[in-house]
Amino acid sequence: MALSRAPQSYFVLYVEDLIGSRAHARELARAGLLNEDEAATILAALDAIEIEVREGREKPIGGDEDVHTFLERLLVERLGALGGKLRAGRSRNDQTANDMRLFLRRKAREIVAGIVDVQRAIIEQATLHVDTIAPGFTHLQPAQPVSFGHHLMAHAQALRRDVTRFMDFHQRFNLSPLGAAALGGSSIAVRPDLSALEMGYDGACENSIDAVASRDHVAEFLFACAMMSVNLSRLAEETCVWASRQFAWVRLDDAYSTGSSIMPQKKNPDIAELTRGMTGTLIGNVAGLLATLKGLPLAYNRDLAEDKRSVLETLGVLELVLPAFAGMVATLKFDAARIRRDAPLGFTLATEIADWLARGGLPFAAAHEVTGNVVKYCEQQGRDLSELSVDDLAVIDARLQAPVLDCLDLDRAVALRTGTGGTAPVRVREQIAALAGVLDQHAAWAAAR
Repeated sequence: MALSRAPQSYFVLYVEDLIGSRAHARELARAGLLNEDEAATILAALDAIEIEVREGREKPIGGDEDVHTFLERLLVERLGALGGKLRAGRSRNDQTANDMRLFLRRKAREIVAGIVDVQRAIIEQATLHVDTIAPGFTHLQPAQPVSFGHHLMAHAQALRRDVTRFMDFHQRFNLSPLGAAALGGSSIAVRPDLSALEMGYDGACENSIDAVASRDHVAEFLFACAMMSVNLSRLAEETCVWASRQFAWVRLDDAYSTGSSIMPQKKNPDIAELTRGMTGTLIGNVAGLLATLKGLPLAYNRDLAEDKRSVLETLGVLELVLPAFAGMVATLKFDAARIRRDAPLGFTLATEIADWLARGGLPFAAAHEVTGNVVKYCEQQGRDLSELSVDDLAVIDARLQAPVLDCLDLDRAVALRTGTGGTAPVRVREQIAALAGVLDQHAAWAAAR
């Protein structure tokens, strides 16, 4: 029966299984199956077992099919027949559903704490570079000048949504499946609502079949992990690009990069690349679980045991990635002068000409055409916009006047974009301050247990 044996890693859910066992012992006392002394004895034994397992003094053996049988064995070894009473009124179906739900709710807070660390590192970098003007890109082509701090904060904002996804997940799955038993509920454990409150839920699941058969909470958790990893991967990709010799915008700290085995001059962005690569694993885990779930009839099926494999692999990746990524970002050294030097390349100030013409009353379609002619003229002449003269303007289009040359200034172009969410430094500083305040709230939520 090798297929029925759980990998050792699955036993990490022992904490949650013990939480459920304590709640169930109290429920059996309410039902009259345990007297006061028996309940107290079982609760004390469960507390002692938790300590011994945590300290490594008790471990699963070959005959332990899963975490439930492992802990039941320890309880019966200590209490004999009294320990066996705890099985009444519950099933491994509602136990495993409850264990995973409690486990994911705990892990959601731990992941949020890790995301907050990454966001703090981004905010520190963004604060240093609010006034660093960089080329903004679309299609990986230079488009318009932006505050580099604003660009970095775009990544922090995406991670903010990831945090709220985990918080929403935590609230959406705030009902306990314990008490559903195998699928129809229990004639013994008839107050699952009280057990739910004892375990930190808001209440009990409203349908016992759904309680043991559903795993959308696992799929949603895996999606939130994968989406967050995708957002990290985008910054990882940019870090790889910025660290290349072609860009040379950033220098990686030695602690977060490695050299080549054959080329001594190389410094490779390993943390960024590993983050980018591991993201594929997390995406695959979402897809894999959904494929498992799509054809299952109600209620419980052993296929559902695959949820643990997907979850534990995903969590193993994030436990490596999040602290390493935060450290990498915190230690990046950006070359502000180099970034600014690249900011006007590719005619990134061309839009300023179109905007100047539009403010003068020219329809934007026409202003766009005139600006295109300016760029074409510069390309033919092998010159940049900053090298245009009044005489050049007269050759290109009579509607171009000397004041338009004043618009071809990086700081002015960025400072003018003062709308909500804009790249003007004044807006970026406000954005940083606002998100820093939110991070304190998110850190507090993550620390709550």
